[in-house]
Amino acid sequence: MKTFDQLIITTGFLASASPAMADEEPEADSGRPNILFILSDDHTSQAWGIYGGILSEYVKNENIRRLAAEGCVLDNCFCTNSISVPSRAAIMTGAYSHHNGVYTLEDRLDPALDNIAKRMQEGGYQTALFGKWHLKTQPSGFDTFSGFSHDQGEYWDPLFKTAEGWIDDDKGKSGKVEKGFSTDLVTDKTIRWIRSRDKDRPFMMCCHFKATHEPWDFPERLKHIYDGVTFPEPANMMEFGPEESGRTFPGQPLEDMARRWGIASKDPDSWWCKYPELPFSIEGMDKEDARRKNLSEVDSRLLALRSGHR
Repeated sequence: MKTFDQLIITTGFLASASPAMADEEPEADSGRPNILFILSDDHTSQAWGIYGGILSEYVKNENIRRLAAEGCVLDNCFCTNSISVPSRAAIMTGAYSHHNGVYTLEDRLDPALDNIAKRMQEGGYQTALFGKWHLKTQPSGFDTFSGFSHDQGEYWDPLFKTAEGWIDDDKGKSGKVEKGFSTDLVTDKTIRWIRSRDKDRPFMMCCHFKATHEPWDFPERLKHIYDGVTFPEPANMMEFGPEESGRTFPGQPLEDMARRWGIASKDPDSWWCKYPELPFSIEGMDKEDARRKNLSEVDSRLLALRSGHR
């Protein structure tokens, strides 16, 4: 992570993007903040290392810890919609799903809707987006964008597409393959754009990572980052039913991950994504040892991905 003047990480409403500003002539940058919005995907708060928990001392992410120490940490947060695509639509539009029309993974965001990028443009900001978009239609309100083509994108050698030759995700694929690991590619695009921008105007940059979404892949340099580490077990590690906790909703038990990895190990092409580090098996293990193996795999992969956010 690079340090930039007037760096702000934000999640929504900004005073500098108020409707009143749209009626005013955009001014040269007079101290208005630059905005770097970093969005990662599908991680638990324990994987950040700044929210406590038994894994907090295992996460290797000095830059995120620095941002927390020098900025602010939100301890009481609420989510408009926690589902992947609808969540992104809510972040961009600031509207509930029944207003922006994006309810499910299959829905598309109407480019004609108002959004934060359009408001920032009206206020004189430069706007750019790199990485995961996942809203099917072409991003609107951005001067520059380069997003993963079609749905989730890939961890390795992803297909990026821009306004040139754009095809909506539900209509087909377009774009250009770029060699490398997706987190590195998105980070490098972000840094290059910020360095080459118009320094006389403020900017809003949206840096959207695929990580830590399934299949939890990681760059080669992090492959051995947790070799020899034994992760602590949560207090309810060996709860296999509601008898102790009283919980009635089963959630997604670790055994479900073993099932996924097992299917993909036997026939990688039969599963929707490509998992790293296969084959995986808990065959012949008792249920406690099997659960411990599952936990170790999940922790090491997610924490390696979290450590990869520079």
